[in-house]
Amino acid sequence: MKKILAAVLAGVMLLSAACGAEDLDASGYVQGLLDAQLRGEYTAYAEDIGESEESVKEEIEAQNRQDIEDMVTVLGLTPTEEELQEFVDLIEDGFKKIEYTVKEAVKDDNGNYTVDVEVTPVGLLDSVNEILAQKLQGEAVVDESGYMTVFNEAVKESIEQAAVYEKETVTLNITYTEDGNNRVYSANESDLADLITIAVHQQ
Repeated sequence: MKKILAAVLAGVMLLSAACGAEDLDASGYVQGLLDAQLRGEYTAYAEDIGESEESVKEEIEAQNRQDIEDMVTVLGLTPTEEELQEFVDLIEDGFKKIEYTVKEAVKDDNGNYTVDVEVTPVGLLDSVNEILAQKLQGEAVVDESGYMTVFNEAVKESIEQAAVYEKETVTLNITYTEDGNNRVYSANESDLADLITIAVHQQ
C-alpha cells in the first residue's frame, strides 16, 4: 500500500510546467514551480507561465484530487466526498513539511538549463502501514464504510510523526521547444518525479 501512496505523491508533481522566454530565470522558475506544488503559493509560478493565479490553483488542486481518486479506486476504497477531501488535505499539508533550496541555474551552450535543488526528505508515509495495522487490530469490526476513516487517521498520524532525513541534491533539467520566435521552457517530468520521490523518502 505504501508504494501505491508513493506513486500518488510522485504523480501530483507532474503538472504541465512550461513558460516562454528568450532568457529564462531558471532558478526563479523552479522556485515558483515547487512553491506552487508543495506550498500552495501560486503567484510566482502563475506569472512565469502567463496564467492567472486562480487558474493555476485550480489546475494543481484538480490534478491532486484526480491522482488521489485514482489511488483510492486502485485500493478498492469507497470514501465519502468528505473523506476523500480529508485525504487530499492531509497530503497537501504533508508536502508543506518538506524543506528545499533552489540553487543557481547553469545554462548550457544550447540554451537549456540545469538547476540543482537541495531537498530534506521527510518520511510522510514511513509509518502508515504499521499504524493502520495497529488500528485495525484494535477494532472489533471495521466495515467498508468505516475503513476510510481509519485509513485517514493512519495517514495523519504517519505525517505527524514523520522522520526527517539528511539532505539530498536533485538536478532538474529545464529544456525548451521552439514556438515561433519564442522558446518555451519546461521542467523535465521525470526529474520532478525523482525529486518528489526523494522528498517523501520513497526512493
